[in-house]
Amino acid sequence: MNNREFVRKIANSASAYPDRIFAVGEGRVYTCVNPYSYHLVRHHKELYYSMDGLFVDGMTMCWLIRLLWGKRVPRLSFDMSAMAKDLFTYLNNPDIRRSIYFLGTRQDVLEETIGQFRKSYQNMYIAGFRNGYFIDADDRRKAISDIIHSDSNFAVIGMGSPLQEQFAIDLKNAGYKGVVFTCGGFLHQTANGINYYPDWINRYNLRAFYRLFHEKGLWGRLYNVLIEFPILFTWDTLLTKCSNLH
Repeated sequence: MNNREFVRKIANSASAYPDRIFAVGEGRVYTCVNPYSYHLVRHHKELYYSMDGLFVDGMTMCWLIRLLWGKRVPRLSFDMSAMAKDLFTYLNNPDIRRSIYFLGTRQDVLEETIGQFRKSYQNMYIAGFRNGYFIDADDRRKAISDIIHSDSNFAVIGMGSPLQEQFAIDLKNAGYKGVVFTCGGFLHQTANGINYYPDWINRYNLRAFYRLFHEKGLWGRLYNVLIEFPILFTWDTLLTKCSNLH
């Protein structure tokens, strides 16, 4: 995989954050990549490269990009430790007059999450929300149509990768003019409280390990994060740099 283009897109996205990222205009799609999802990026290059921007969710990836490419990029994931907090604070300003739509997780869980948002950001206008499970292709098309007709300025999609990225691109291609963010598990993580991570977890960048002990089925990712990702990213970087020598 050409890591030069991958890192360039990440660096450009970080430098545009937040002003140009939050600016409303023609439809744009942004997603976050982390050490676990890197192998998905390698297998779905066209999908991820079609994004208008990429952000890094994971300090390990930030460190490797700095080590191998000499670029300092911040960790920016869509949760209350970073992008979600910034966007919600922006939308909570009554003078902004912009709205947001949420799609993801189960309906009952999402309703709890929306309640958390409304309690903490009382001036943020939520144009609509629905779960991220579709009965069939028609139900998926209806969900896209509903978001478009909600006239929301922002949409947050949490379905897991790469389903959420494909849905976001399909939403944009269907004519959505707002700004789309994918958010992974953020919508179910926030159901029981607006801040999923304790302050000390954020302070010491231990979010990945915190999730291992609080969410089922994540221990299998440890190999991807600690072993597979550093090897693959370093290998791809070496291949990219060597190919540019010829």
